[in-house]
Amino acid sequence: MAADWSRLAVVDCGTNTFTLHVADCGDGQWRSVFRQKRFVRLGRDSFRSGRLSPQRVRRGLDVLGSFLDTARNYGVHFVRAFGCSALRDASNGQEFVREARKRGWNIEVIDGAEEAHWIYLGVADTMQNIEALPSSLLTLDIGGGSVELVHWSENGALGRWSLDLGVARLTDWIKPSDPMSRQDMESIQRIVDGALTPVLDAMKGDMPRWMVGTSGAFNTLRTLEDPGSRWLDARVADEFSKPELLARCKALSLKTKEDLHGIEGMHPDRVPYMAVACALIEHILMRFDTVERVFRSRHTLAEGVLTQAAASGIPTGETLEGWHRPGRVEAC
Repeated sequence: MAADWSRLAVVDCGTNTFTLHVADCGDGQWRSVFRQKRFVRLGRDSFRSGRLSPQRVRRGLDVLGSFLDTARNYGVHFVRAFGCSALRDASNGQEFVREARKRGWNIEVIDGAEEAHWIYLGVADTMQNIEALPSSLLTLDIGGGSVELVHWSENGALGRWSLDLGVARLTDWIKPSDPMSRQDMESIQRIVDGALTPVLDAMKGDMPRWMVGTSGAFNTLRTLEDPGSRWLDARVADEFSKPELLARCKALSLKTKEDLHGIEGMHPDRVPYMAVACALIEHILMRFDTVERVFRSRHTLAEGVLTQAAASGIPTGETLEGWHRPGRVEAC
């Protein structure tokens, strides 16, 4: 690593998955060094109860402990951690934040608009080498607690929305049967339609022609379409066949969890919410019927934070705003 570069690590404490991304930043760019995802399901059942369960809290804190060890082993200079839907909604979310702080993590619990902003920066970074972008695009990030939508063009973001449509939240709300019933599907569609009405109204006159999906569900769907896609350059978004994507979403939304476990390329930790995610994607694509092409980006919040850090210039040996040394956080 060059002397004027810094090694940074970003942690995204999501509702389902905690992600650690270690990267070297300098000269206005960043290079990925190590990335790890751990399934925590921090928000499991929390959207109905209003609280994070003790078991999920312990799991999350254990994963943060392993992430801190990894950051130190990789010689990380500065770290930054974010908490999203589950932490901002749960009545005991701040208790988790305080316990994490004692373990060396200063978690910034951000609102949906800021989450959408970071996601937009990360996704836009993967579309730079795609020629002839349309007048506007739609980014769709499906999380466990929320869905972030960003309407944007090559000149910047046009609109950002964070909707309470995450797959764990929907599952808590409707308690779908296995496989999902027609009534379950109609419930999802009704909830989605209500949430999308103001979004569609705001986009009138400039509806997106391309959609860029990012999340575990989109990554799984892309792998099922093309197993070799996992080896493609993660810095460049890759394209779905839209007809195949719609057909696969329809088929998977009707599968039992046992059926989903038997599909080659389906990660077992994706199974609990995969049918709901597919029903959600299919219906959103039907509502945004102007979308002609669909891409998958492997960048999301963490990569957006790294993109911003690289662009702002990394001072060597100084504390960056919002960043801290691994483990060096004073207890409250």
